[in-house]
Amino acid sequence: MRCMMSRTLASLGLCSCLWLTSCATPAQVAEYPNQQRMVGKPKSAILACAGLPRKVTQDGSATLLRYYREAPILEESQPVGKGSVSTIRHGCWATVVLTDDQVVDVRYRFVPPTFDTSNDCEEIFEPCLQ
Repeated sequence: MRCMMSRTLASLGLCSCLWLTSCATPAQVAEYPNQQRMVGKPKSAILACAGLPRKVTQDGSATLLRYYREAPILEESQPVGKGSVSTIRHGCWATVVLTDDQVVDVRYRFVPPTFDTSNDCEEIFEPCLQ
């Protein structure tokens, strides 16, 4: 009886997780202050304040600088009673689009896509505002 009940509860829990995952929609990526302030800056300024990107690629006449920032470990756990529980591991990809060595666009992609991690991307460019 006990074994059958635990199997039923486990199945119910798995079905609930699958149902919630299937209903999840991507978080909306909008325009953010630091993201918008990068437009118009030269490539040298971005490299000086944001550092070296994880990846540099060419897309026709455009150069793409890809940055990634992951949330700090402490941000990924929530206190519960006398302990803590892990939450979703999250981060953000920022792609800086350059034409003629000048920023023309900055795009954010959240990881996971259902979780707004814009604060992680915004922090990549925080040193650029000082």
